[in-house]
Amino acid sequence: MDQGNQKIINWDIDVKGCTIELETYDFQGNKIHLCKTINDTKKIEITSYGKLEIEDTNGIVGSHKSSVPIDLFKFSSSKYTYAGPYTKKLVSNLFKNINKKTISDLELLNFLSKNILLKVKYLKGKTNIKTTAEDSLGLGYGVCQDHVHIFLASTRLLGYPSRYVSGYLMLNDMNIQEASHAWAEVYIENLGWVGFDISNSISPDDKYVKLAIGFDYIDVIPISGIRVGESDEEIKTNILIESKQ
Repeated sequence: MDQGNQKIINWDIDVKGCTIELETYDFQGNKIHLCKTINDTKKIEITSYGKLEIEDTNGIVGSHKSSVPIDLFKFSSSKYTYAGPYTKKLVSNLFKNINKKTISDLELLNFLSKNILLKVKYLKGKTNIKTTAEDSLGLGYGVCQDHVHIFLASTRLLGYPSRYVSGYLMLNDMNIQEASHAWAEVYIENLGWVGFDISNSISPDDKYVKLAIGFDYIDVIPISGIRVGESDEEIKTNILIESKQ
């Protein structure tokens, strides 16, 4: 998506085993494709590829350009981002070591991000796509999706508009990857939207490719569908990211 420090030069989608019936945008401004297939199809292959220009802006994305009122990002809550006892304890414990009146928004949010990573160690296999922020805090383990949900629950509890971001992260030692990445953005007065990669404890830079934004993971699921009848299904993903200076 074209937003802030990211500009799409070209982007295409090829499909096999189905046909694209509709291209449109959802309420968040994410571009979506509606595909249709016939009953006896055994395999669907979707290839998405393109070229982007991305600038390192120290995580600053800029002004709010979505048609969704910004206050909804402050108050929206789902089962994934519900601020229960674990989240409330995490937030209250922040102020045992800092004074909110003497610390900037950026300092507070970075402190929160680091505390989440201390409380919830990055570990695959302990959580899944149904795990909530409260679940992950209780377990003490999670992945980037869980870190973002905890961060969103906490920042909204603190009164900040915040949103979920899905995309890709180009790793220094691995161009071919098997999974996407997730981070958060918070709206800060006089700065606009600012990104926070909780799992890596850094601000997103020019190695991050943004695909979609939403209130939580459900808004940014890359592939979802409706099937009539019972059957088994399996999804395999192959991601290739290259940088050209």
